[in-house]
Amino acid sequence: MRLEVDILKKRWKDVLITAIESLILMWFIYAFLYQNYLLYKWHRGLPLPSKLPFILVGVASGLAFFFFEIDKLIKSSQEGISGVADGRSGEDPSNNKA
Repeated sequence: MRLEVDILKKRWKDVLITAIESLILMWFIYAFLYQNYLLYKWHRGLPLPSKLPFILVGVASGLAFFFFEIDKLIKSSQEGISGVADGRSGEDPSNNKA
């Protein structure tokens, strides 16, 4: 029972870390794209362009990263439940004593 609680806490911790990484990635992508647009396309005296397209690209990329990482977490947790899902075990195959 204690082992199950520890595994559950670790999974939620991994999900929380992934969510924080996604938020940071969203902000970096938005800031990078918007600042580069201003640097190369915007000239003094012109009104500032809308931030909405850059925000949408940042959010979309952050969500894509989040779902990709969550998918990896789900697959790794299913490997732990079902045993060896992909044929890779930690055992040495040459150590067979029959």
